[in-house]
Parts: sequence; structure tokens; C-alpha cells
Amino acid sequence: MTDDSNNQDNQKILAKLAAKVMCDRQMLWKLTDKIYRMMIEDLQQQKERIKN
Repeated sequence: MTDDSNNQDNQKILAKLAAKVMCDRQMLWKLTDKIYRMMIEDLQQQKERIKN
């Protein structure tokens, strides 16, 4: 399988998952919360790097 074929397969899988999440409020909330937490953690790590 070529990289291009793998990318297309991955895009199809992600599109199906995204559609599923968009239709399920609880899944959407969990995803949104996880992304928010990851962003906060990243900001904290950036602050630490700047201090050092």
C-alpha cells in the first residue's frame, strides 16, 4: 500500500469518526474537553520553557 493510499484510507476513517462525534453531544463534549485540557497543558509547558 502506498503512502497516498494510506492517507486516503485515514481520511475516510477520520471523516466517519468526525461525523459520528458531531452527531453525539456527549462524545463532542468529551472531545472538546480533552482538547481544552491539552491546550492548557501545552501553555503551561511553554511557560516553563520560557522561564528556563
